[in-house]
Formats: sequence, structure tokens, C-alpha cells
Amino acid sequence: MAKYRVIVIGAGAAGLMAAGQAAELGAATLLLEKKYRPGRKLRITGKGRCNLTNVAPISKFISHFGPNGRFLRQAFSRFFTPELVAFLKELGIRTVTERGGRIFPAGDQAQEIVDALVDWIEKRGVTLRTRTPVERLRVEGGRIVGVQVSHGSSPMRETLTDRHTAERVYHADAVIVSTGGVSYPATGSTGDGYRLAKSVGHIIVPIRPALVPLETAGEVAPKL
Repeated sequence: MAKYRVIVIGAGAAGLMAAGQAAELGAATLLLEKKYRPGRKLRITGKGRCNLTNVAPISKFISHFGPNGRFLRQAFSRFFTPELVAFLKELGIRTVTERGGRIFPAGDQAQEIVDALVDWIEKRGVTLRTRTPVERLRVEGGRIVGVQVSHGSSPMRETLTDRHTAERVYHADAVIVSTGGVSYPATGSTGDGYRLAKSVGHIIVPIRPALVPLETAGEVAPKL
């Protein structure tokens, strides 16, 4: 049985970048995705053009998150818009800045971003398993030691079958949860991360819709 140093759950933009970075730093890394291919939501963001980020300063980004915005400051101070643009350039992707400071890939295709990230993690030696939902986190001695998954679409000789279930188990020194929220279930964002985090003792603040379509009565709104 192979043991991974890092397991990443969810192959969206965050998961792809986390897995690639872990592998780049020398960690044997496994990336698990429950859908049949990575980057499902990333492919449709920005109406298929992929609105990557904005030229606004860190302070303005943080202001949009209310009192909790300061939680992001440390992460943003280490990796923000300039670092993202430089990273994409290394992957061969040019970017352009449009109205409102929005940054898009010059090719106007979100698929270009997905392909570049997948190519990057493959070159770094990340093992990607699709159609492999994570059922639960494995905890031993008060620490997370791996994950238990449902059957995927491809044979995996390196896995250990749990004696009590027909599901498979992967062991790792660290597990990164990057499953997204619940905003677009068809793309895989079904709240799995909240469930997994809660299962190991984290407190989950009740979530609420932030951006939704609205239908109004009358004829005023359509004329605006």
C-alpha cells in the first residue's frame, strides 16, 4: 500500500493549485475528485471566459468579507493578484485587464486555465483520481490520518480495503479540504467540505445565499 504525504479533496481551482504546490515542494500527493473530470465549475466561470481576479488592492478585497475579512489578510499577503498573474504566465497563459479591473485569460477561454493546471499537476507527479467521492475522514489518536472513499472508475492497486466496508482507504500525513461551497451542485459543489469538517469537530456557521437570481413583480425592474 502506498502512503501519500498529502491528500487533497476536490479538484477545482483551489484543489489543483494546492496539489500542484504540495507536489512541487516534494510531497507525494493524491488529488481526489468526485466528478468525472476536474475543474467543472472553473470551466463555466465568467460565462466561460474565466474571470480570474481583479486589480483592486488587498484592502478592498478584504472589505467585501465584512468582519471576517481580516482572516484572509495573511494568505493574501503571501499570494495575491501579482503572484497569480506571474504563476499563470509560467504556465504559458497571458492575461488581460478589462473594465472594472477584471482580469481574464487573453484567450478568453476558461478551459485554457483548466488544461494548464491539469498539465502542471501531471508534470509535478500528482496522482489524480476522478469519480472518487470522499465519504469520511479517517481519525486515529485524535488526528486525521487519511480518507475513506467510495469506489471510483479506475482500479487503484495501492489502496487498502477496510475490513468492515467495501470502501477504500487512503492514508496520508495531511489532508486538504478544497471542496467549494454549495453554490452549484451540478458541478460538484454540494457542501461536502462542511460535512467533513463538522465530522471532526469543527463548528460550521450556517450558510446563506450570497448571489442569487431574482424575479420581480411589475414592469419597473426590466426597464432599469
